[in-house]
Amino acid sequence: MLILSVKEGKEKRKKCRTGRQKFAVLFVCLLIGGGICGDRTEMVYAEPEGTDITDLTGQRDETQEQLDAVNETIEELAAEEENVEMQIAEVSEALVQIMAQVELLRQEIDEKELSIAVHQSLYEIAVKREEDQLEAMNVRIRYIYECGDVDYITILVHATSFSDMLTKAEYIESLYEYDRRMLAEYQKTVQEVAEAKAQLEFEKEELEGMLADYEEEQVYMEGVIDELKAISDDYHRQISIAESQAAAYAEQIRRQTEEIRRIEEEARRAAEEEARRVAEEAARKAAEEEAARIAAQQAAADAARTEEMQRQAEAQSLAEEAAQQEAIAAVQASLEQAQQTGVITTTKSASYDVSSIYAANGSDLGKSIAVFACQFIGNPYVAGGTSLTNGADCSGFIFSVYQNFGYKVPRTSYDFRTFGTEVSYENAQPGDVICYPGHVALYIGNGMIVHASSVRTGIKISNANYREFLTVRRII
Repeated sequence: MLILSVKEGKEKRKKCRTGRQKFAVLFVCLLIGGGICGDRTEMVYAEPEGTDITDLTGQRDETQEQLDAVNETIEELAAEEENVEMQIAEVSEALVQIMAQVELLRQEIDEKELSIAVHQSLYEIAVKREEDQLEAMNVRIRYIYECGDVDYITILVHATSFSDMLTKAEYIESLYEYDRRMLAEYQKTVQEVAEAKAQLEFEKEELEGMLADYEEEQVYMEGVIDELKAISDDYHRQISIAESQAAAYAEQIRRQTEEIRRIEEEARRAAEEEARRVAEEAARKAAEEEAARIAAQQAAADAARTEEMQRQAEAQSLAEEAAQQEAIAAVQASLEQAQQTGVITTTKSASYDVSSIYAANGSDLGKSIAVFACQFIGNPYVAGGTSLTNGADCSGFIFSVYQNFGYKVPRTSYDFRTFGTEVSYENAQPGDVICYPGHVALYIGNGMIVHASSVRTGIKISNANYREFLTVRRII
């Protein structure tokens, strides 16, 4: 029988209170950071004037990250609420069994009381028979005593024969013996019935004690259920608040997307207008001979400057390429050691097992990129950053990782959606880029990703399906 002890019940209630306090603190942070006050949702988004498309896209990505954080909190709260509901079910099951046990004990007590009443009646009957037998015996003894030996002799004298006399004497002896035997039997019956009654009364007291314990346990279980229901209701309230916040962020993202589309349309119209104006100006200048001559001279001068700039650019490019080759060589040495040991040491001096990456399907270069990215687990998330050690956002993290391997990739999560070649998730390999709404991550195999997640968590490992993604892009 499943019975929840008082100690176990207290531990469960303590655990629930601790979980509720933890999420209360988390929600205070969300409410302050997200702009919620009471039941009123404050939109933190305002339509800016003169903001370019990159800033708006970054704001939308940041809002998406906030929405992801709220959704993650909702999932954690829902899990805690489900845990409390399971505890309620367990305690309720125990309570039902206790109530059933209480009812059984009451029935047993009723049966004991009935048995006690029956044995009381048997006891009274046995005592009455004992008294009757004793009285009958006393009457016979008193009669013989009062009559004296004469009657006894008279009985013997009146015997018709010696055999008759012996028969009468034996009858008198048997009568005495019968009285003594019957009296002893009745006395034994009285004692047995009294002992049985005492045993039944003792068993009844034990049952009543057990009943009191179970009734006390029942009251305690009912209190535990009430408290767990209150905790469940509190989690439900917190989930409702978080869902309201998530809806507010979703609305904010919608408005930001509309603003981006509006600016893009205005930019397109402005570009068309500028193209028309340039065409008209070119036609006007083409009609002016002097302007054409000056333009030709200026073109020659510009060509000379361009040639010089190209020469300088080529020299700088060669220097940058040499530096990049050195960086790539250093990266390659670190990766060769990781491939041999199956472990990469992060910049936080922690060891991370990368043997599963090397064991996954895919190109060696893709695996090397994935292993290299794992070196920076635990480093901070910084909006707009591209530093692998001092902080980067989601697209800046991938931008810098690929840069260390001589690849130039987009700087924004939006541009990653059309960069490279699209592959199915089933065919994803280490080094591929997974694009989410407002977010990008680097696939490292076995259904896992490494990404600059949020300000709260920094660069970390997550499940690739932690939320719905848009596309998987192969860069190499």
